[in-house]
Amino acid sequence: MNIADWKRTIYAVLALPAYLAGPRARRRLAKRWLDAEPRHDGFLAGVAAFPVALLVWYLVGRIATFGFFWTEAGAAGSWGGPSLIGAWAVHFFCALGMSVVCMWLLRPLTRRQVRVPDQVDSTHRT
Repeated sequence: MNIADWKRTIYAVLALPAYLAGPRARRRLAKRWLDAEPRHDGFLAGVAAFPVALLVWYLVGRIATFGFFWTEAGAAGSWGGPSLIGAWAVHFFCALGMSVVCMWLLRPLTRRQVRVPDQVDSTHRT
């Protein structure tokens, strides 16, 4: 997971509403988050990417606030419980694994939505 993967998740969450806002909004969004131009045929990929990106951000938010929802009554049935740190650690690693898979899925889905400018390989000279 690198910064480009996180940018893809932000783009995927915002791309579907940007389709509704029009081509100018899509162009600005693609340029801002992916440094690319939007494709005209990427709507279905945007629909598919939206829930995947939402899942990533839900997992991040849920793990970041895990302790706020902790109760002694729920500790007995919690994975990694009965301690808060044990339950948090188990849930963190489960969420991490799910986030990695989701970000891997977002790569082709966002690539289908935008045209990335040709990059010149510095090792290849013509």
